[in-house]
Amino acid sequence: MKALKWIAYISAAIGAILTLTGVFSAITLKHRLDALYIVSYFLGANCFLIIATFILLFIHTNQHNKE
Repeated sequence: MKALKWIAYISAAIGAILTLTGVFSAITLKHRLDALYIVSYFLGANCFLIIATFILLFIHTNQHNKE
């Protein structure tokens, strides 16, 4: 479970970085990471954050089922 937690935290960090990059691109109108549309940053961030959410929910529900 510890490795799964690390994967969730890394996924959440990547999602947060992509969200911040998207906000920065929207404000300055400069494209980073060779993305043509600002929306692509938020789509990628959405995927990483959903993965992190489901992994953490899975860990949380398993801990309650053991008790």
